[in-house]
This record gives sequence, C-alpha cells and structure tokens, in this order.
Amino acid sequence: MNPDPMSEELIELEKRLRFRPVEGQPPELRQRVLNAVADAVAQTPAPAVPAGRWDIRYWAAVAAVVFVILNLSMISASQTEFSAGPAVSPDQLKAEIQTLRQLESQPERPFK
Repeated sequence: MNPDPMSEELIELEKRLRFRPVEGQPPELRQRVLNAVADAVAQTPAPAVPAGRWDIRYWAAVAAVVFVILNLSMISASQTEFSAGPAVSPDQLKAEIQTLRQLESQPERPFK
C-alpha cells in the first residue's frame, strides 16, 4: 500500500514540475511596470483636503490650546496655598514652633 495519499501520477507530475527549467523575466518588464505605475499615479486625482471647521488641524489646534490652558491653571494652582482655616500671623507661628521645641526637648516617659 502507498502511505502517501497522493497517487503515483501526481507525485511524478510534481517532480517534473519542480525540476523544469524556469525562464527569467524579460529585461524590459521592469521599465514597463514602472511606466505603467507612473501613468496611473499621474492620472489619479489628489484627494480633496477637507476645509472649514471640521478640518483635523483645526481640532488639533483647539486641543493643544485647551491642554496648554489646563497646564497653566494647574501650575498656578499648585503655587497657591489653600487652607481651610484663617491665616496664621507670624507671631502665632513663632509661639507654636517654640512650644513644639519645648515639648521635643523634654525627656520621654513611659506610659502608665
């Protein structure tokens, strides 16, 4: 029995096709193809560029402006100090710092 599912005739045909001489392309084929492509490109009209308010460049510019404005507002907000309580006077701040230093200088005692 033949373990190969192809018949002997198909195997022989495949061998003959595999080893047959292959002719090369004619030398003028490359130039003909290049000329045909150049003619096709020359005859193809350029795609129309959409204009008006739906132009992609317009929306890209709008997005860039919004991005810059948001960044500037975030930068200015990060430099502003927000506090829920009233502003602290410099004298009060000095007194609080002095109290903290006194507390830190005291020896630690164990909890009872």
